[in-house]
Amino acid sequence: MRTTFRYLLAATAALAISGMANAYTYNIVLKASDLLKKGREMIQVGNTEKARVIFTAALDRDLTDWQRARAHNGMCVALIMEEAWSEALDHCNTAIRIVPNNWRFYNNRGNIYLETGEIDLALEEYRRGLEMAPQSYVIKRNIELASLRAKDSGADHPQTMRPT
Repeated sequence: MRTTFRYLLAATAALAISGMANAYTYNIVLKASDLLKKGREMIQVGNTEKARVIFTAALDRDLTDWQRARAHNGMCVALIMEEAWSEALDHCNTAIRIVPNNWRFYNNRGNIYLETGEIDLALEEYRRGLEMAPQSYVIKRNIELASLRAKDSGADHPQTMRPT
């Protein structure tokens, strides 16, 4: 056993000295679904920059329509968190064009409108989402929030509640 180990050690050293040894590196390639999951995880912990990098990588892949829409929606959410409204809206609109029957996409577009002061458009988007998911607590809460903002739009105090 010792002789075998010494032989292997000597052979490895000889290869290294002669330049014949190769250092191997491995790149871990994630499936599209893994990228989408990782992007969502980054959003949940608030790392929007990393989330955008991950969703961009996902969008460079061969994706199903559903996966592509989810990647655009993920980018939308990350950009909403960064208050990059115009870019967020572009990604949200793309997600809706690809998969027009997902209430979350309309909720996110409503959030953009609400945060940019377009309350009527926000309510319209939330109501579209509610038609698709009538039991959604998130949509119902955002409709209430938008309605409150509409009532308080002339008030001198800032709104502190954010849509979800």
